[in-house]
Amino acid sequence: MTSYAESSKPAPEFEQLLAVIPKVDTTNFGYKDFREVLVTLPDYGNSTYPGPRDADTAETTIPVRDGTEIRVRVYTPHESVKTDSPPSLLFHFHGGGWIGGTLDFGHPHCLWFASHNVVVVNVDYRVCPENAWNVPQEDCYDVYRAIHAADTAQLAKWGIPEFDKQKIFMYGASAGGQLATACVILDIEAGRTGTIRGLFLHATCAVDPHLFPVDKISSPEGNSYIQNKDAPFVSALDIEKFVGWRNSPPAADKYFSPLVALSDDVLKRFPATHSVVYGMDCLRDGEMLFAERLRGVGVDSVVDLYGGYAHCLFVTGWTLEGSKRAIADLEKAARRMGVF
Repeated sequence: MTSYAESSKPAPEFEQLLAVIPKVDTTNFGYKDFREVLVTLPDYGNSTYPGPRDADTAETTIPVRDGTEIRVRVYTPHESVKTDSPPSLLFHFHGGGWIGGTLDFGHPHCLWFASHNVVVVNVDYRVCPENAWNVPQEDCYDVYRAIHAADTAQLAKWGIPEFDKQKIFMYGASAGGQLATACVILDIEAGRTGTIRGLFLHATCAVDPHLFPVDKISSPEGNSYIQNKDAPFVSALDIEKFVGWRNSPPAADKYFSPLVALSDDVLKRFPATHSVVYGMDCLRDGEMLFAERLRGVGVDSVVDLYGGYAHCLFVTGWTLEGSKRAIADLEKAARRMGVF
């Protein structure tokens, strides 16, 4: 048994931030209310994003299994950052509780990767509850498979430069992390292992809160769903609502709760994984335990735990010292995993 309770003490700079940003009571929010908030989030962070911008962006659409054209934003590295070797390809899946979010939500991270000579495809998947629980993850997986299978001529039509097909990575934040993980599981089930070389999980949901293995946490304060139930940005009640709107059946547990629903034999086939975890996040303990379980079966699984910060703060809070430290840690992880 273990405990990460000490990481919930707010960092001083985060306390200062909380004192000046508007507080939003989401108790009576419906999914459309959350969507409105999610649309405004990128305006907070992108204007102060201090990182490199050595990439061009263009949007296109990729067809998926039911014929729907899924919008994607393609990030092409500038000539100044290119090397003699073909670049890696990274798929980015934004957060938003499976019910919202936009391509702008993860735009700075996409720019950052592309500015390190990585081709990035940012996927605007369909969301719930208008669509069934499996549609978001199948959209993401289908876009990956279509691009991986495309020849040079088709890639050119989509505005996607050539890339190294042995160096494909997935990046997901929050609900997007679940989608990235699901893509790996779907790929394992399809017998196509070895293509997805690495997985970046940013404040991801690794287990349905109703299936959380409470026996694994020894903290007297309880697990992170209890300890951080009233945490800023995303509360335990918010997560309960998101899970309800996703409305997945028990058969989906292997995609939504890999911490408890996958066998060791499946987990052993996961690629190298880098996890960003926030100390004041309801999802903290599930993500930490998932990373530990991956390590236990021999997967290269590394965690950066940022005590004193709340859910997905480093996706928007670019001026924080914690964010700067997280970017430096991300560069170390990306180099270790062979992204660039």
